[in-house]
Amino acid sequence: MSGWLYLIVLLPVAYWLLVTVVGVRSVRKMSRPENLLVPVQDAERLNDPQGVSDWARTKGFSLDSQFDFDGLVGAGDLKVAIEGWYLPAKCLFLMHYHVQDKFYYEFISGLEGEYSLTTSGSIDSVALPFPPRIFMQVFEKASLDELLHEHEKALAFFEQRFGVKPVAPDRPLRELILHALKAQMTYVQSQPLWQLRVGWWYVTRRRNLRNKSIMEQIRSLDDDQ
Repeated sequence: MSGWLYLIVLLPVAYWLLVTVVGVRSVRKMSRPENLLVPVQDAERLNDPQGVSDWARTKGFSLDSQFDFDGLVGAGDLKVAIEGWYLPAKCLFLMHYHVQDKFYYEFISGLEGEYSLTTSGSIDSVALPFPPRIFMQVFEKASLDELLHEHEKALAFFEQRFGVKPVAPDRPLRELILHALKAQMTYVQSQPLWQLRVGWWYVTRRRNLRNKSIMEQIRSLDDDQ
């Protein structure tokens, strides 16, 4: 077998192993997130060249909390800076995540009946499965206005389909984040052979759920039943 053929065979295998190792380590690390989420220590890390803060204020959001999240595996001392904004009139959170020159944002609503809806701009947000009643939709490269529009469309669908509306949070934002992380990691680790499926989830979920609305996701589930 020539060198090129070896590369063709070995590179996908190496990529798969890397994704699996990083995925398993990430799940185990985030299963105990209490020490990973701390107040931001370096104010310069909160610089906002994307203008998310200005947009949030014009829409009536107020700054709720700012954190450093040490959840990146293999990234040395890099931490994700997190800003949480809240709009009481709509029981709506705007989350802004940034590290160095990379960033994304998402809208999150807690709903009646322990439902939750997140509309994100990062495809990595759906790399792992979620517990029942936790729904995520991703629209890559969408602006804040476009993302909010998709979120509100999904909320209207949830009210029509399930009869549930947004509710105010019952605990501080940090506790909500920790609860959500632990619930998801517990669910992931409850799946049979989850360590072997992490790479498969990463590849297939990011492909299949890209720019797929909640309405499309639920209708696909209906068709499969």
